[in-house]
Amino acid sequence: MVPQEHPESIDLLAAEYVLGTLRGRARRRFEKWRATTPLVQERCRFWEENLMQLAKGVRPIRPPPRVWQAIRARLNLAHQEPRRRPVRALAIAASVLLVAGLSALLYWRTLGPGRLFEVATFTKPTGTYVWEVDVYSGRLVVHAGELPILQPTDRDYELWALPAGGKPVSLGVLPRTGTAQRRLTDVQQQALANATQVAVTVEPLGGSPTGQPTSTPILVAPLRASS
Repeated sequence: MVPQEHPESIDLLAAEYVLGTLRGRARRRFEKWRATTPLVQERCRFWEENLMQLAKGVRPIRPPPRVWQAIRARLNLAHQEPRRRPVRALAIAASVLLVAGLSALLYWRTLGPGRLFEVATFTKPTGTYVWEVDVYSGRLVVHAGELPILQPTDRDYELWALPAGGKPVSLGVLPRTGTAQRRLTDVQQQALANATQVAVTVEPLGGSPTGQPTSTPILVAPLRASS
């Protein structure tokens, strides 16, 4: 297997595993590795959540009959023996699925977060996590857990970096479910570099209109270096 000091290779294997292109003995070895290695489990979870979000946004569309007829004509399927058509059609379908899957993998690897630098976890008094914030090189990834109830409901949770000796800097509205990721601006990266804590406030929908918190933080968590 890939050594722990090669996180990019681990990330690629995790993406291929989730996508289903990692097959046979390699897949079985990876499954055992995932069960015993937290870093591998974390990268698999990242790809599962993000690829699922991508799949949810794809709506099936039934093409008109002329599309399939044109494909058959282009590939000369109309002149094949009848008993061979299903096999050829299945091969074509498998190729289309493989191309779509590889395209999705390339899409997410292009947007991949890079190296993990810092982590912050917001928790309830019971210990249940509310949000996990992962700070990568130039990107922020947030996993939502069991959220507190908003009262009133026409509000959003907003994340803030708390740089030492400076004003809070918004890191964006937090997700209520699932995982969200976004690119960090130079200002946000600088604020995080000078911060040891991040905080959450309740703001109007869409975030604070002033660029600064409009309420007292309801949660504060330390930023800790990723091990």
